[in-house]
Amino acid sequence: MKPFIGLKKIWYGEPLKTAPASYSEVENLVKSLTEVKNVHEGSWSYTQDDPAITDYINMLTGQPYYRDVTNAGNKTIAFTMGEYEFTDLVAMQGGTIVGTDGWAASSAPQLVYQAVVAQTKTGNFIVFTNAGIIGKTNAVEQNLGLGVTAVAMDSGVEGVASEYRFKAPAVVAGE
Repeated sequence: MKPFIGLKKIWYGEPLKTAPASYSEVENLVKSLTEVKNVHEGSWSYTQDDPAITDYINMLTGQPYYRDVTNAGNKTIAFTMGEYEFTDLVAMQGGTIVGTDGWAASSAPQLVYQAVVAQTKTGNFIVFTNAGIIGKTNAVEQNLGLGVTAVAMDSGVEGVASEYRFKAPAVVAGE
């Protein structure tokens, strides 16, 4: 299998109501999503937090006799759009478009949810079906970019997982 290395492309759109079942389905899915046109160098990452674990200790021996995973750890895709449109700002941070050339922040914090699909440099796909989005201004090398943190959330749809990964075929179109 090709390793999941680096960033090639990112897309976002409405949370998914059906589970993608194959690489080719994701290829078709991204055609209906909004492509992120610019990610500032070095600002993309995928992380998963360590799980929260409770150890149950045998008081007679002082050794654990059972472990309980109480939280699997958040899965996060983060990146900064170096160039973006106000429609991207609304989609990732909320607020509203003002006229034809402006944006206004919301007066109250808004919860934003999007599906996020990332394609690695090796052609593989990572799909968050329903991501909780935090959009904020990131200052990266004097650029005020649109920083996005997407955390994989429960999809809320039976049979649809929070995250999917699909390996690229041996030869990917465009390589």
